[in-house]
Amino acid sequence: MLANPYVRIVNNFLHDLATGTWAACLLVLLVLSRESVGMPAEASAALSDAGWVVYWLLVGALAVIFATGAARLAYWRSQTPAEERSAKRRALVVKHVAFLGVYGVGTWWGWTLL
Repeated sequence: MLANPYVRIVNNFLHDLATGTWAACLLVLLVLSRESVGMPAEASAALSDAGWVVYWLLVGALAVIFATGAARLAYWRSQTPAEERSAKRRALVVKHVAFLGVYGVGTWWGWTLL
């Protein structure tokens, strides 16, 4: 199935879309947390409820990022010339270690904003 170029294009699109969604959720959580300060309790509670919905959307986007990223890892070899695989493998390891930090800290920060 991953040999089909249309499947790969859709997978890459979903990966990029989920990444943007994850980042947008963090921005929304930041705005909601700042806006709730000094509000009446009922309004603050409503914003808190909205924040939890956004946070779970963030977690869902993270799951899509991981799933589609795993699919990308399954076909990156077939798209990379043999002479570039070693260098690309090292770059992918560094990139994914950095992304684990970014997504881990970002997701934790989103939770602290609630």
